[in-house]
Amino acid sequence: MREKLLTFGKDFEIKEASHRRGGHGPGKAKYYVDNKNLRARETFNIRSSRHGEVLYQVQERKLRVRDTMKIEDGNGDEIAKIKKRAVGVVRDNFVVKVRGDRDWQIHGAILDHDFTVKENGKMIVKVHKNWVTPIKDCYFIDIDEDCDDKALALMVVIGLEDMSED
Repeated sequence: MREKLLTFGKDFEIKEASHRRGGHGPGKAKYYVDNKNLRARETFNIRSSRHGEVLYQVQERKLRVRDTMKIEDGNGDEIAKIKKRAVGVVRDNFVVKVRGDRDWQIHGAILDHDFTVKENGKMIVKVHKNWVTPIKDCYFIDIDEDCDDKALALMVVIGLEDMSED
């Protein structure tokens, strides 16, 4: 996932890597993320094409004692909620409550972009970061091929990154 650091807002594309670990040359854009930063709370939308329907939306809830972000589908139905459990000395602790009783646990250092998302001990997502140029940075997101909803997994990563920046 490449994000432009010197733009107004946080709009970016998520591209499929052409080779393992980024390879050579740009990959094909798989998702588009737009950020609404003129509201009282920050909102990100993920789409399968630049002007396509919203697949998921994530919103930060700033007025809560514990930080949370709610992930909704295109119809506004809650699909998941990212919660910051406690502030650690070195790492923040997060849990993702997904549709019903499913929980995804976050392990690793989110600020360093080196973490995994697991469900029942099985890895769903692995995130690692590699600087490409001074203007753009590149996040490598490996999603398990058995993951039934890759767009939701990406929204969790986007929400975690946004929550860790605050």
